Amino acid sequence: VMIIKNMFSKPIDRDIKGVIKVGQGDDENVKQELEEYVVTRELQKHFADFFASYKKGITGNTDKMGVWISGFFGSGKSHFLKILSYLLENRIVDGKAAIDYFVEDKKIKDEMVLGDMKLAANTPADVILFNIDSKSGMADTQNNKEAILSVFLKVFNQHLGFYGANPHLADLERTLTEEGKYDQFKQAFLELRGKEWTDSRHQFRFIQDYVCKALVQIDYMSMEAAKNTCESFTTPYNMDINTFAKMVSDYINKKGNNHHVIFLVDEIGQYIGEKTDLMLNLQTVAEDLGTECKGKAWIIVTSQQDIDSITKTRGNDFSKIQGRFDTRLSLSSAN
Repeated sequence: VMIIKNMFSKPIDRDIKGVIKVGQGDDENVKQELEEYVVTRELQKHFADFFASYKKGITGNTDKMGVWISGFFGSGKSHFLKILSYLLENRIVDGKAAIDYFVEDKKIKDEMVLGDMKLAANTPADVILFNIDSKSGMADTQNNKEAILSVFLKVFNQHLGFYGANPHLADLERTLTEEGKYDQFKQAFLELRGKEWTDSRHQFRFIQDYVCKALVQIDYMSMEAAKNTCESFTTPYNMDINTFAKMVSDYINKKGNNHHVIFLVDEIGQYIGEKTDLMLNLQTVAEDLGTECKGKAWIIVTSQQDIDSITKTRGNDFSKIQGRFDTRLSLSSAN
């Protein structure tokens, strides 16, 4: 008797995710995604184009560090973005590096492309993958969306273990870290408050006294200075895009060894919608990261519309974003 299920290489009663969501990152899901990812003829070309572009920032400098992935619902944009994130991070999943899932399964037909992919996998990188709508604090009010810069700053801080929701606090944590006092601060806060700092910082308004006392206890500042500092943390935070780009650039330089930082942003087209100010904001973020980081910082976005149809908005010059987002991959919904 021939049993149909035995004809398949994988158990056919396994759980298969119908919709791939950015943010589901546990190892079991990731392993399944890497094992089962099918590189169609169309995708062979996209991998080739992407890694050829990315290589330019590894072997030299480039200011064309933007990638725009477009395609309608169901074309596999988010899935492709996630797979790129695993490959760029060269994440170890179930004891095996992400790139090895591609090598062993012979997913990539062209050896040259595989060479570029291996080069990228072996280049150290901070990979920051997020859905911009769910990371933006004000997404509930359609007309009051956070500027692209604030979301980028938030996810960058979070990725480094600092507090994303309050950039003032993140700056304090960053400075303490740079001066080698962050662990002392956390210890002092724990002794004073009886709770871990990272579990308490979201209630900052109610624990300011403990923060001030902890800063004094570790000889970081006087009580008067600490109080002034804490008071300033409840005021609006002003950051310009150039300062952010310099922050990313400093981080990359400190890491050395050709380190890269990659922002992978899902559904940016939907987030920007008709808002030209958000598009201009993205343009300036890309512009300054390109200039400051010289191809070591990348922005890879997905959008239902291609970049041309978004940038042909009345009365604004989007030529700079066109120049930065030089790599454009259009996914069709065909099999």
